[in-house]
Parts: sequence; C-alpha cells; structure tokens
Amino acid sequence: MDNSSIQKLVEIAKMYYNQGMTQEMIAKTFDISRSAVSMYLTDAKNNGIIDIQIKDPSKNNEELATRLEKEFGLRRCIVVPSGTHNKKALLRVVTSQAIRLATDLFTSHSSIGVAWGNTCYEFMHAFPENTDLCDVSVVPLVGSSPLLTQENQLNESIRLFSDKLRGYPMFIYSPGFVDTMEDRQRIVESSYMQPILDRWKHLDYAVLGIGRLQERGELRQFRSGGRNMLEEIIRCPDMAVGDLCARQFNIRGEFIDCGFNQRLIGIDEEGLRGTKHVLALAVGGDKVLPIIGALRIGVIHYFCTDENTARQVLALLETSDLPT
Repeated sequence: MDNSSIQKLVEIAKMYYNQGMTQEMIAKTFDISRSAVSMYLTDAKNNGIIDIQIKDPSKNNEELATRLEKEFGLRRCIVVPSGTHNKKALLRVVTSQAIRLATDLFTSHSSIGVAWGNTCYEFMHAFPENTDLCDVSVVPLVGSSPLLTQENQLNESIRLFSDKLRGYPMFIYSPGFVDTMEDRQRIVESSYMQPILDRWKHLDYAVLGIGRLQERGELRQFRSGGRNMLEEIIRCPDMAVGDLCARQFNIRGEFIDCGFNQRLIGIDEEGLRGTKHVLALAVGGDKVLPIIGALRIGVIHYFCTDENTARQVLALLETSDLPT
C-alpha cells in the first residue's frame, strides 16, 4: 500500500472516530459510496491504523484507587477507566459506578443529604427506581441556588429522588446565601428550619459534588497578576480552591473563615464530620485542585472519579510543592 492510500485511510479514520462524522458524511466528502467508506475503515483496522480499545466502566483501576485511598484515608475509592475526555460523558459513566456503590451502602429507614449542582443532579436523576429501599428521608444540604437551571433546583430534584427511594423529601425554603449575618440568624432561628438543622446533625449518608470556583479567565488573570493557578495557590495557600455544599475551602483542606461561608445557609463542617457515610464524585482536569483540597478535609469516606483525573491528582501531589 502506497503512502497516498495510507494517508486516505488515516483521514477517513480520523473523520469517523475523532470528529464523529457519519459514514454518509465521509462518503459525500470524498465523493465515494458509503460501502466504500466501510471498506476503508475495515482496511484501516486490518493495517493497524485503528486500534480499538474497549474501556469497561465497571472495572475499577485498583492501582490508582489504592493510591488515592492511602493518600487521603478513604474507606473506598472507585477509579473508572477513561474512554473519553468528554466531561459530560465521563460524569455519566462515573455516576453509574457511584450508584452501584451507593446501592450497596444505602439502607432503608435512613436519611440521605444531597447538594445542588450537576453531579448531585446526575446522581439523583440516574438512580434506579427498582431497589428495595424504603422510608428514606432526603435532605437538602444547602439553601436555594440563585441559578435557575434544572440541576440547581434542589427541592424538585429531592422530591423526585425521594419517590425513587419510597421515602419522603424535606424541603428548604431559604436562599443559600444571604446578605447579612442578621438575615442568616433570622432564618436559622425560624421554625421551618429547625427540622432541617436537626437532620444535618444526624445524617446517615451524604452525596456531594466537589465544586470549583467560577471566575472568568480574564478576571482571574487580572486578580492574580498573571500567575497560573498553581503558582497563585503556592503564594497564597489560604485562597479558596473549591467548595463542598457551597462552603469554600483551601488547598490545605480547611474550610475558610470568610464572609461568604459565614453567611451561607448550609450544612457546616461539624455536620459533615458527623455524617456516617459521605460519598463524593468529581471528574475532569478543572477539578484536580478542588479534589485535593476537598479530600484533605477528611469528611469524605468514598470517592469516585475517572483515570485521567486520578492520574493528574496523584502526579500533582508528587511533583509540586503544594501547601499542606
């Protein structure tokens, strides 16, 4: 096979596997039949140009999982083989394995706390209805989000989740963040908050996403004087790198004593530490620093992620001078 023929196989293979083009679209591009495209793809496989590897998400990468367990004192870690860099697809796959773990952990006649965000929404949305669980109370861990997207409307997600668990929802009718300490005091002392506050002290389970701080690139660059995030953290280790239940923490694994956290209507560190089983999920390179900070807090018992993210976390711990 000459070089031009090989190059054509490479181009067709890239279009089909990397760019997601259909065989019909490729056929129109090269002005050939669809069956010819299929033959080219077969030739590419036979000539070693295409190497298909099937990643089974039910297989845990035990080597990476064990390293994370030892590094952060986790009871159990699941590291899902990464077959894609698409973050939405990764989250769905990792969530499916987190649900398998959770169905073994969850028991009837218990309480489960959940927070807002894409991760918790995906978990509640994908959780099966055909389990033997019943009489489970589902508790919001933070007040209402100002964002109107579906994944941030926690009360509605909790209602649907509790239906699957044949339990009952507990709703929170408060914003997650208030302007003054007086506003916060008035809310936490109100009669409708007392059942929520009591549950936060006696939770059996919690399902959390690990949040990253949202800040436009140009704004962060202006604030940091052009330093990258790692340099900025090394220079200022008390800065916030992420959040759990909207409560901000630093790279050392400490919840920050700041105005935002003080005026937050959400479960506090004591409540999280008192929860018997805390499961957290996070995927993607933008979550590496938040993952390190969150796992260092010591409130997370079970953690699920993907191989690429796990490798980045471990590599950063080994090669950088992160504050401890």
